[in-house]
Amino acid sequence: MGWGDLCSYGHPTQECGEIDKMVAEGMRFTQWYSADSLCSPSRAALLTGRLPIRVGVWGGERVFANDGSGGLPKNETTIAEVLKDAGYATGMVGKWHLGINEFLPGDGRHLPHHHGFDFVGTNLPFTNHWACDESKVHLAHPNPIKCFLYWNATLVQQPFRHDNLTASFLQDSVAFIHSNKDTPFFLYLSFAHMHTDMFSAPRFRETSRRGRYGDGLRELDWAVGEVLKTLVSLQIQHRTLVIFLSDHGGHLEICTEGGSNGILKGGKASTWDGGLRVPGIAWWPGVVAPGQVSQHLVSSMDVFQTAAELAGVTPPKDRIYDGKSLVPILLEKAPAVPTSKLPPSPRTLFHYCSDRLMAVRYGEYKAHFYSMELPTNYTEHCPSGVPKVEYYTSFDCYGPHITHHEPPLLYNIDRDPGELYPLPVGQYDEVIANILAAKLQHQASLVPGKAQCKETSTTLQPCCNPPFCYCNYKPASHR
Repeated sequence: MGWGDLCSYGHPTQECGEIDKMVAEGMRFTQWYSADSLCSPSRAALLTGRLPIRVGVWGGERVFANDGSGGLPKNETTIAEVLKDAGYATGMVGKWHLGINEFLPGDGRHLPHHHGFDFVGTNLPFTNHWACDESKVHLAHPNPIKCFLYWNATLVQQPFRHDNLTASFLQDSVAFIHSNKDTPFFLYLSFAHMHTDMFSAPRFRETSRRGRYGDGLRELDWAVGEVLKTLVSLQIQHRTLVIFLSDHGGHLEICTEGGSNGILKGGKASTWDGGLRVPGIAWWPGVVAPGQVSQHLVSSMDVFQTAAELAGVTPPKDRIYDGKSLVPILLEKAPAVPTSKLPPSPRTLFHYCSDRLMAVRYGEYKAHFYSMELPTNYTEHCPSGVPKVEYYTSFDCYGPHITHHEPPLLYNIDRDPGELYPLPVGQYDEVIANILAAKLQHQASLVPGKAQCKETSTTLQPCCNPPFCYCNYKPASHR
C-alpha cells in the first residue's frame, strides 16, 4: 500500500471507511518509514527491530523465493518471542514471507511457529504472487504451483482461492482475540492486500471508483474494521494498542493496480521516499488521544521497542537495535511537531538496497549516495492503465540503472517531500559533514548477517499430493 492510497492520506477518489475512522479516533503519522522497500526485508525488520542487513535478509532478489532454503535466522529475537516470555499469548495470521523450508520440502523450519508464535492460523508462507491471478487479466496461463496456503505448518490449499482469503484471515484473528480476551496478547495480522495480484471477494467487486485496486482496498478496510469492532464488543479496546501500517510503498510499475504514493517519488523496490514512506496509524481509545497527527520521523523498526516498553520487558542486550520506542509520542510526552528543525541528535535512518547503503535520512534532510533510475515508459507499458507484464524498477542494487552520487544528492524532505529539487551541497557543509559522520559511525558498528535470500532450490518447492501439487483441505477450525 502506498503513502497516498487512503482517503485520510489524501487520495481524491478512494472511498473513506473504517481505516479512516481509525485515523479520526487515533494518531496518524505523516513520516512513517518502512525499513525496506520490499516485502521480506521490511517484515524481518518490523519483527526484530533491526535493519535487514543486520539480520541477513538480503541478497539474491532481496526477497524469499517459494523454493528458497533461507529464512529469518533463528538466533534473531522477534516481538513474539519477547512478549511470549512476558506471559503474552502470541498469534500470527496472514502473509509471512520470511522463509518456509530449509532442508526438506516439508520441514517448515522457517515458519512462524519457530519464531515465538503459539497460534498460527491461515497463512501465506510465500506471498500473493502475480502468478496467482485467477482473473487471467495479466497472465493467460497462471502458475498455481506458487500459490499455496498453510494453516499453522500444514499445507491446506494449492492453489489458494482468493474469494475467501481475507475472510479466512479475519475468522482466525477474531477467534484468537476471543480466546485470549482475558489475558495479554500479541497478534500479528498481515493481510495479502494490497499486493499483486489484485483481488477481492465477490461482494466488494466493482464497488470502488478506483477499479480493482480500490475494490481490494475496500475489502481490506472492512476486515480492519471488523477487528476493531471485535475489540470494542469485548470491551478490551482500552487496553489494546492497534498499529496499522504497510510494508512498503506502492508498486508503480503495475500502473493503476499498483497503488498511489501521492506526491512522493518512486515506489516499491526503490529507496526514493515513494518506496519507503508508508501510512502509519496508532489506535488505542482512552490512551492515544483522538485526531492526532504526528510529524515525527519514525520507523517500522520502532514497533519492537514500543511493544517491549509497554510490556515492561528488556530485549536481549547482545545486539544492536535500530528502532526506538514510540511510547513518548503515543502518550503525548513528545510534541506532535518536533520543536527544533535540527535538534542536537536528529533521528537518523539508513536506507539500504540489499547490502548497499543507498541513502541516509538525517532529521529533515535526506542524502542519496546511490539512486535508482525510475521507469519513464509508463504509457507504453500501461495501455489503458493496466500493465502488460509484471516488472520492477529493479531487484538489482548494483546494475547500470544505479547512479553513484559524489557528493551525495541532498534534499530537504520537509520542504520538498517529492525529492524534486536537490540542494546545493556547497551551502550545506555542516549538514553533509554530520550525515557523513553518522554514516561512518553506523558502518563501523555494522556486522552484516549471512545473506539468506540467495538460497534457492527447486527441490524445496511446497507441494501437496506430489507430483500434482493440488489440494483443498479445510482446517479443523473452519469446519
